[in-house]
Amino acid sequence: MTQPLSRRPFLAALGAGVLTWALAPAPAPAAEGKRRVVSVTIRNRRVIAPKGPIRVTQGDLVELRWRSDERVELHLHGYDKTLDLRPGSAAKLVFRARVAGRFPVTSHGWGAHGHGHQALTYLEVYPR
Repeated sequence: MTQPLSRRPFLAALGAGVLTWALAPAPAPAAEGKRRVVSVTIRNRRVIAPKGPIRVTQGDLVELRWRSDERVELHLHGYDKTLDLRPGSAAKLVFRARVAGRFPVTSHGWGAHGHGHQALTYLEVYPR
């Protein structure tokens, strides 16, 4: 049979535990990476620059600068970012690469009435 704890030692132990937790150092924030600026050009419904996937490292601040010869709505899957791109003007998509993996950038329509859902390129985020 166990003896019930008296109130005073129980409260002292509880207080010591709370104090230890409160004074423990906070976990270090995730290391922030470099700023990565990538210019992306779409012509004839294809990415012509850069060649191949866009490669960054987890933690990087990514700035994708887009240009297209045709109106297109872009969607970066996995990060759920969208961008309405119009010909003759540049547009930026800026985000922190927090999740590692390979994510397609797709078109969700071309021109005024076009429709599509094809992968134009991929964002590859490598673990730190």
